[in-house]
Amino acid sequence: MSIHVRNFAVVQLPVKNLEVSIKWYRDVLGIPFTFEFSPGDNEAWLNVGGVGLGLIRCPEVPRLDFTNMAGQAQPIISLQVDQIHEVYEELKSKGIEVSEMTYKRGGGYSFRFRDPDGHLNHLWGGWPSAEDEERNA
Repeated sequence: MSIHVRNFAVVQLPVKNLEVSIKWYRDVLGIPFTFEFSPGDNEAWLNVGGVGLGLIRCPEVPRLDFTNMAGQAQPIISLQVDQIHEVYEELKSKGIEVSEMTYKRGGGYSFRFRDPDGHLNHLWGGWPSAEDEERNA
């Protein structure tokens, strides 16, 4: 038998204040629940394209980003969104501190921001169109 990993099943994030994190991930990013949440629970399960995002209440929240060889902070998680430019402006209008929008030739648009627990998040707009590539040549 050969092992064949098909997909990510869940990603778990440690959080200090579960209710604040739920509100943030649901209201700011629009991620729906996978399972019903009841106040007092120590975890909440959201659904990101069929992959579970577990927000797990913890006494201490570790730093979950790292620095690459160029000294740039890198997130553990990157999420894909449609209409990245509109999402970028919406987050800014909600008072979320976001990085500059970047464009990587062949890789498309992306930007970073932190959640209430300080986790570095990355939003990616998907593979670039031919027009994007031409505009950013």
